[in-house]
Amino acid sequence: MSISKENINDYIIKNYPETDTNELAARLNMTVCALRSRANRLGIKKDDCYMNNLYNNLQEKRKENFEKSITSLSLNQTERNIIIGSLLGDGSFALYGRSKNAHYREHGGNSQIDYRKWKAEKLKNVGFKFNNNCKYGKLSSISHPIYTELYNLFYINGVKTITQENISLLDHPIGLACLYMDDGSLIINSSSKVKDEIYIFPQVLLYSLSFSLEENIILKKHIDNQFDICFDLKKRPDGQNYILNISRRNELMKFIELVSPYVKEIDCMRYKVNVEERLLQKRKELAQTNIYNKISIGSLKVIDNGYSQNDEYIIICLKKKGCKDKEIAEKLNKTYWGTVDKIRRLRQEGRL
Repeated sequence: MSISKENINDYIIKNYPETDTNELAARLNMTVCALRSRANRLGIKKDDCYMNNLYNNLQEKRKENFEKSITSLSLNQTERNIIIGSLLGDGSFALYGRSKNAHYREHGGNSQIDYRKWKAEKLKNVGFKFNNNCKYGKLSSISHPIYTELYNLFYINGVKTITQENISLLDHPIGLACLYMDDGSLIINSSSKVKDEIYIFPQVLLYSLSFSLEENIILKKHIDNQFDICFDLKKRPDGQNYILNISRRNELMKFIELVSPYVKEIDCMRYKVNVEERLLQKRKELAQTNIYNKISIGSLKVIDNGYSQNDEYIIICLKKKGCKDKEIAEKLNKTYWGTVDKIRRLRQEGRL
């Protein structure tokens, strides 16, 4: 474009406010620096509306590029349950600062390093890694929209919270096992009602002290409905004053047997499910005190009061016909995982 020297200033005054500077400099056969200097001498600035549109377009482009850079992720049932069970325990999601998406993080003691490595291995396909370069090792994930969704489900005003909606995502025993390994204990208690005699028995505790009474009730009911295991509420003086507890033999052993396949994959966690071994060790310790003439241990055998002989007959017949566990549970109007446990027991007894 040929513009006389006399008309250049008029052309800049007219076009500079709403025209791309690089484009205008090319039209005038000038450098961008020279064009800006001349516009400055003429007192010409970019139009506010033009600049706002330019900024908005730039932001949209950045957003588009950012979204293109995000790795596609989806959680299967096992991965989701490991994350949620851990989130109810020692884990947390973080979303702060300029980060657009949340990420998972978890620290712990030196004795649990192998446990966090186990999680990292199970979750390696969804952006989780174990970092050896920090004290005791750290488990963390990438930032991702899928974790932002979970953050928004579990965090209310920045506080981790159990609701009817989010707890429904805990629907596999591996998630319950992670909650137990994170925040649970197998305790060996004793009771002496007669002189020189003592009875020792196991107890399972879930230290859900960071959650309110209402949240503990939601968790308790969910575990009962989903896994057919009934915990009790137990009051405490610390935290938010409540934990979940099992001391009844049937419920305790059903719980231990449900989570054992996952807990036993990690050597440092096996003590949490070795009930018989822990009872025998306790009896040995008490015997060495020479205080008690009789030390009793109750049977650990589960009595399936919840299933009638007719229920058992139906299960056996349907399994022999090749029916799936879910179909049998629906037929009996029982929980899925309770039915799975019953079928396992029938197999142990040689009846299936």
